[in-house]
Amino acid sequence: MTGIVIAVSLLTVAAGAYVRLVKSRRRKAARRAVWGVPATAIAAVKDGETVRVTGRAVARAPLRTSPISRRGCIGFCLTVDRHQTGSESWQRVVDKEEFDSFLLVDDTGAAMLHAPFEMKLDPYDAAAENLPPVLFEVLEREGVASRSVFGGRYDFRYIETILLPGEEITAVGRATIEIDPAGSAPSHREPPVMCHMKGLEEAVIIADAEELRV
Repeated sequence: MTGIVIAVSLLTVAAGAYVRLVKSRRRKAARRAVWGVPATAIAAVKDGETVRVTGRAVARAPLRTSPISRRGCIGFCLTVDRHQTGSESWQRVVDKEEFDSFLLVDDTGAAMLHAPFEMKLDPYDAAAENLPPVLFEVLEREGVASRSVFGGRYDFRYIETILLPGEEITAVGRATIEIDPAGSAPSHREPPVMCHMKGLEEAVIIADAEELRV
């Protein structure tokens, strides 16, 4: 009995360490990504610049539902890894991302952000033990077996990252100023324009604004 308690305790510690490691790596990667890119108010962004802007995320399309936490969100990213007893490595079996274009709004204006995105947000949910039943429903839909051909169960771990409406984030990428009916006109003689950030040559980086304040 004592051995079982110790084993469960070790699994809990390992799972907690995994979540902390994921968050630490995301934060370090986010700081590296924004290092050297000047912060710019959205209204001051110039066409063709690579900029860093910070504001609140505002949805433009109906909210999606995140697969594990079942939250209404602008978009989500889910990765699931599988481990087989006796193996030294984990295998990525699910890598799913769904995002719509959305607005980033600060006190000076709004920018339209377009996928693909490079997510540096902290995970909303991550676990390597006590896995929720909904995870196995996702695996079944994705055609991922939870048992080996010999009947043994696999170990799984997952990371779900979501972007919620109203969340304060920082975005880094190349900006273009485009004619857009949803934008504002510089003068009554000019058409309305808006700042757009598109993941074309390089994905637009999205990071947690709060975590970048050092």
